[in-house]
Amino acid sequence: MTNFGEHIRTLREKRNLLLRELAANLNMDVAYLSKIERGNRMARREQVIAFAKELKEDENQLLKMWMAEQIVELVKDEKDSTEILNIAKQKISSLTKNIKNNQST
Repeated sequence: MTNFGEHIRTLREKRNLLLRELAANLNMDVAYLSKIERGNRMARREQVIAFAKELKEDENQLLKMWMAEQIVELVKDEKDSTEILNIAKQKISSLTKNIKNNQST
């Protein structure tokens, strides 16, 4: 599975854009974009949205990929990473149910 930066590079190359062209279109430093593509830096949320617009990609899908990568970075070195993710999933499910219940009342 490719990481977020590799995915951005693939999309850029598919559209025949040079690194400097995409960076200029996004008002971003070329070196910074290069670091994102190589996985040395993490893009910010607003940059992910800008990537989606500039590369004509689904914003929601890119955001999901970006968020998932942030979560992986956070727990990847933990001994019980799968258990941690399962607990987080349960908590999110519970929060979602509470929000739906509050909206229906």
